[in-house]
Amino acid sequence: MQPSSTQIHQPQTSEPVPLHDTFLRVRGKRFHYLWLRDNCLSPECHHASSFQKIYDISDHPVPPRPHAAWIDDDKLVIDWQEEPPHRSSFPLTWLLSQTYDGDNHTHTLRTPNSQLEGKKTLWNQAQLKAQGFEKLDFQACSLPTLIEQLDVLGCVCLRNVPWPALDPFVRSIGPVYELLDLGRYSTVQAAANNHDLSYEGNALPPHTDLTYIPAPPVVQLLYCVENQATGGETVLVDGFRVVQDFCADHPDLFQILATSDVQFRQFFEQAGYFTAHKTPIIKLDKAGDITQLYFSHKNFGLHLAFEKLEQFYQAYIMFSQYLKNPAYQYWFRLNPGDCLLLQNFRILHGRSAFDPSSGPRHLKVAYLEWAYFTGRRDFPVLRPFYQVESPIN
Repeated sequence: MQPSSTQIHQPQTSEPVPLHDTFLRVRGKRFHYLWLRDNCLSPECHHASSFQKIYDISDHPVPPRPHAAWIDDDKLVIDWQEEPPHRSSFPLTWLLSQTYDGDNHTHTLRTPNSQLEGKKTLWNQAQLKAQGFEKLDFQACSLPTLIEQLDVLGCVCLRNVPWPALDPFVRSIGPVYELLDLGRYSTVQAAANNHDLSYEGNALPPHTDLTYIPAPPVVQLLYCVENQATGGETVLVDGFRVVQDFCADHPDLFQILATSDVQFRQFFEQAGYFTAHKTPIIKLDKAGDITQLYFSHKNFGLHLAFEKLEQFYQAYIMFSQYLKNPAYQYWFRLNPGDCLLLQNFRILHGRSAFDPSSGPRHLKVAYLEWAYFTGRRDFPVLRPFYQVESPIN
């Protein structure tokens, strides 16, 4: 079908784009006609403010075919062989940010050329000290600065946070991930007849929380209400750094922890729940990169075949010793008004023993899904890519 004469108007100064059977090429990158038609940016095809699709390619059994394509004014313009006639216009900055050809074959529509990813700085104790891990003043620290440090180091500590200001701050990021009947903020302090080791004065070795439920990646928030007890210092460990070194030193043991499902479990006597979650301790993506670390010896259980158990324990004990190595551990003290935020899927936390009779040690704990932090981070950067101009009619 030929487009109407009113639709075809290719400027003489434009750059023609050759058409292949199923794709065209722009600046060396191939784009299928299917993809281009499915991602048309016109108001008829996409909702302007949400960028949700209106056009449904599955409603059109005939594969889309362009009549002509050209580049004009830094835009790719396509006239489609459709009735009624339709024109698509793609700003080149947006289009090339979405390329899936070649090295960017795993790229998704969410992030232009991964400009928001890969900023992690893995650290040990000496490197974090050299980095200058300091408590940031709550009033002076902007949300983008906080999220950037979380992105890079996996943790950030705010000081001078008034308790009444904490919840509005949390709500400005996203909703709290509530656990059982503990409410938005659970209390961690020494108490009689408690239902968790954290409510006693014993030391807690480095661990991650929520290993016993299939929770999404979360940021853990620990707010210090008071801390007058002797002892009770906080320790942080960059689990991704430990995994990196462990893999380099013991690749066979690393593979065991990355491929063996273990069970983490929790018995909630007061709430009346038993929860369990099966997962490898080291969780990898398809490219073999670590995405999450599950480690909590107090919740750890194991159900492996007899022939695999001894080898697994060899890997587990060796990895535990890495986590306990002082070279990886950064110690400091939480003071009243301090608020520690950490990526629970990367950073392990713990504490030294404290004497409850020497004074109170009182923390408030909450969890927020990491997706809300990345959503706040990504929005101002990605917004221009989605606020594209309407095509020329």
